[in-house]
Amino acid sequence: MARTMEIGEVHINASNIVDLAAYYRTLGLSSERNGDTIELKAGKRTLIVLHETKASRRHEVGLYHFAIRLPSRRDLGDFIQNLIDRRISATGASDHKVSEAVYLSDPEGNGIEVYRDREESEWYDDGEITMTTEAMDLDGVLGERSYGPYQGMPDGTDIGHIHLHVLDLDASEKFYRDSFGIEKMMDVETAIFTSRDGYHHHIGMNTWLRGTPKEKEDGRPGLRGYVINLSDDAFDTLFKDSPEGHKELRDPNNILITVKRGISS
Repeated sequence: MARTMEIGEVHINASNIVDLAAYYRTLGLSSERNGDTIELKAGKRTLIVLHETKASRRHEVGLYHFAIRLPSRRDLGDFIQNLIDRRISATGASDHKVSEAVYLSDPEGNGIEVYRDREESEWYDDGEITMTTEAMDLDGVLGERSYGPYQGMPDGTDIGHIHLHVLDLDASEKFYRDSFGIEKMMDVETAIFTSRDGYHHHIGMNTWLRGTPKEKEDGRPGLRGYVINLSDDAFDTLFKDSPEGHKELRDPNNILITVKRGISS
């Protein structure tokens, strides 16, 4: 699979970044203070950046979950065993055919998915990517764990995708298609899954938030923004007016996206 796009750091506004960082350390990330922020890392790679905010949470679109991708099924087994040992609550565990995933909600209500991909050859039915939601084979995943002390999330862990609450699916899909050259891989009535490179999805979008949510407002708890990394060629094609190698955009939901030139090797 060619790689021209990846999801980079996810930025989260939090009421207490010190306490929230402590929670993520129990999940296996390390933390590093950087001025007014705390960076949460797997190995040397920063996955999440926490920003302090004094604002109150409001009913608005933004983050449904960010998805931390582990390199292997063994790593997922180690992660789940750590949840069991520490009695950390999970909200679900699913087999999506393309992946196996466990879901959590952090102490400030931010959704988290931790998953491992299956081999790409297993993603397809009749030549099309098919994602399902079935019960995870928990015994099978735990059976592949390393059985030693938990070492945290290993090198090679990254943000595999991000899933957003949006106001309007059609407007959001058009923006991401026109801005990043992504294509729709799969849809259901109230959600779509989009990507470049034939990945099962880099960006999911849904209208599952109940009531009448508002557009994203800067400074509120929850998603502050996120990074999309593009290969040199993809960035230069899509953003010819940004020779400095980065550009900030707002999607139709007022979600801040920072686009950067260059992807990890």
